Amino acid sequence: MTTNTTPDIRTDYWQEQIRAWQTFGQSQRAYCQANDLNYLRFGYWLRKFRQQAEWSEPTRSGFVPVTRAATATPGGLALVLPNGIELRGVNHDNLSLVEQLLNRWA
Repeated sequence: MTTNTTPDIRTDYWQEQIRAWQTFGQSQRAYCQANDLNYLRFGYWLRKFRQQAEWSEPTRSGFVPVTRAATATPGGLALVLPNGIELRGVNHDNLSLVEQLLNRWA
């Protein structure tokens, strides 16, 4: 890059270089050597873009979003009979059914 370019052209040039560096996933030094760039100047522009918030390297958090499962509504009582049969969700709406089942198994 020549020194007599306009600031906008220079800014665009370095943004493209940094974007390419992020795409290739190389270290800064390796990218600069492979592309014949001044390593210190590359670092200067990277810091400048980060400080101005015009440019930011994608950040990756070690966390993933977690959605909370709906809390279970109380399902009523659970009966465990001596023979191992379990009746869950016993409530006032199904008492007559539970009574019929218990009479049948008795």
